[in-house]
Amino acid sequence: MKSVLRRWNSDALDAIGAARHSRPNGVFLTGTAGSGKSELRAELTGLTGLAFADSVAEAAVVVIVVDASAPIGRIELEQWRVALESTPTVFVVNKIDVHRHWRDVVAADSDLVAECVPRAVECSFHPISARLARMGRDSGDAVMSGQSGLEELADRLGALLVQAPTLGAQRKYAAAVLHSAAEARASIVAKARTVTGGSDATPLRARRAALLAERQSLGGDRRALLHNRIQRVRVDSVHAAAEDLRGLGIEFRQTIDTARRAELEHLPAHIAESARDAQGRADAALTAGLRAVETELGLDNRPVQPEATDEPIDVVAPSRRRGIEDAIMIVVGASAGVGIGRLVLSPMALVPAWAVANTAITLVLGGVLAWWLTRSRALVADRAHLRGWTQECLAGVKSAVEQRLLSRILDAESVLAIALAAADREAAASIDLALAEVDAELRALADRRSALLSACDRDLSALERGMERFRGPDSAVVPRESAQEM
Repeated sequence: MKSVLRRWNSDALDAIGAARHSRPNGVFLTGTAGSGKSELRAELTGLTGLAFADSVAEAAVVVIVVDASAPIGRIELEQWRVALESTPTVFVVNKIDVHRHWRDVVAADSDLVAECVPRAVECSFHPISARLARMGRDSGDAVMSGQSGLEELADRLGALLVQAPTLGAQRKYAAAVLHSAAEARASIVAKARTVTGGSDATPLRARRAALLAERQSLGGDRRALLHNRIQRVRVDSVHAAAEDLRGLGIEFRQTIDTARRAELEHLPAHIAESARDAQGRADAALTAGLRAVETELGLDNRPVQPEATDEPIDVVAPSRRRGIEDAIMIVVGASAGVGIGRLVLSPMALVPAWAVANTAITLVLGGVLAWWLTRSRALVADRAHLRGWTQECLAGVKSAVEQRLLSRILDAESVLAIALAAADREAAASIDLALAEVDAELRALADRRSALLSACDRDLSALERGMERFRGPDSAVVPRESAQEM
């Protein structure tokens, strides 16, 4: 039992040792407020010359003064439990001369002590009137002093003080042991309840449940997310490339409509360069989108996405072959030029002297107009031809860019799926390892809990055996006296 107390309530050993070697002496007086403690102390001092102790641990007898107006409460009685269980106690019910129902109060107080403090070593109740004792002493009235009950109280205290040298230390020692054992038992029971409640395993079980949920949902959510994000990248990249090429087409048509002959010669090379730039922008946008998908899937630490290969688009320069329409245009232009020249010079035909000059001027003016009309019509034809070539070129570039983008997206989806599967396998292995560690901790905790509960059971058994010895006849604990018959 001593080893159990040392483990669970080490401070109690000092208290038990002090109680075992104590030499109780004197009376410790306490009570409720307004019960007349000071007056009773003065009367007892004058009547018997009692010595008063300063604490319950030093006292051989404890006197508790209560008022006869009403029974004491459980809270007040709990304050005196230590005194009742270790020291002979006398309840003094004062002011019986004022309250006519004091007998009911004494009976109620006695029942409450019997119910709440079953281990009280010795307890008696004495109804008195300190006021009658003082008045009888002042007036020399022996009858009034006898009615006060103070002499019976003094006789009882004297008898208890005579027994104190033989039983006082044993009672305090037994009470200290029982009190310390009760505190140790409460600590053991609280520890056992904490262990059986499994509160220490709650974080581990929550961790295990979270790992199992993560293990079950592994892969499915990220595969669905991969499919969704790849489709979004496909739509966005193809749409962005188409919009880029459409803007180039509008820009080129406006340039062709206002371009001169020298500008038209350099325009195909500019269109080819712009088409290659559009391809580069589309590749860069797709690469950024795929990198974003990798980051969202948690694969940004894995270099899974290959860079786009540098395969420029082959843009064939436009070829122009003169056909019959060009010859017809020359004849029509010459005819129109001559006709316009004759029309302009028709007023000069009225002057006979200008007949020869009229013919020469008509031929020259007709040739110049024919040349201008022919070149203008050739420029219009070249613009129309280059406009058609540009449209066909951009359509081919769009088709090539879309094919390139879709091909890269398919390859990227395959690569990302493989990388995602590898990451899932690694995550599953890591989760399995964490689950194994948690299970090992739970098993170790269960073993420790079982060992601790066994130790608690052994310590409780040792305490019960020891407490039975101190409760038995060899413990020198005197049974509580019944209330006086009134």
